[in-house]
Amino acid sequence: MKGGLSVSKLYAGRHSKDRFDKLRFTDEDIQYLDANFRENWKLEDSNPGWAGLIISEFPIPDGFQQNFSTLMLIVPNGYPGTQLDMFYFSPALVKSNGEAIGNLVEESHFGSNWQRWSRHYTWCPGEDSLISHIEYIKNELSVEANK
Repeated sequence: MKGGLSVSKLYAGRHSKDRFDKLRFTDEDIQYLDANFRENWKLEDSNPGWAGLIISEFPIPDGFQQNFSTLMLIVPNGYPGTQLDMFYFSPALVKSNGEAIGNLVEESHFGSNWQRWSRHYTWCPGEDSLISHIEYIKNELSVEANK
């Protein structure tokens, strides 16, 4: 909770309370987002099955042409019991050395084009979370930068 409010109450003015009650962000998720991304994160409603978590000014490690990009995660109803999978950047990331990045697809969400990074791992409910997923993304970016 942020300041004693649930995520659904934080966004009740922009989105339906019922919609965000289906996204079970933990107190730790909200604290992590606030501590690491301050006012740079928001939720976007897309359809009845999921929402987008958008983090602007997400830091990109050395090895890419960009220092920052906007990161999007698709958060399905049922999170945290339901897996977070893949991740998206806009603008698209480009390696500094010009080498291609594997397993990418361009998709359109929320009126923007996104570079989808198709990366997968086994989700362990009760262990994995938004926090571990973002840490996984940071690791994947470092691995790709050093290829």
